[in-house]
Amino acid sequence: MKEKIADLTNKGVPADVVRDLDEARTLGNWSLHDGLSFSYEEVDDVASLIQEAVFIVYVQPEQRAALRAARQQRRDRARTGA
Repeated sequence: MKEKIADLTNKGVPADVVRDLDEARTLGNWSLHDGLSFSYEEVDDVASLIQEAVFIVYVQPEQRAALRAARQQRRDRARTGA
């Protein structure tokens, strides 16, 4: 898991978010393997980090691709006079 989190920098996730996700991984390990419990706020913070990473890796590229396609369609229509 550590390597997969570290690889997120290659997918455009900012280094500070990757560091925070790695910290969240450590908290998860402590919870799972050592039986530690964490507050609602701590778990909510980790969930927010995951949402941010998912947005950066999956949502933003799709949004940019849609905008790029729309620009291309407008240029194509302008060229053909449609």
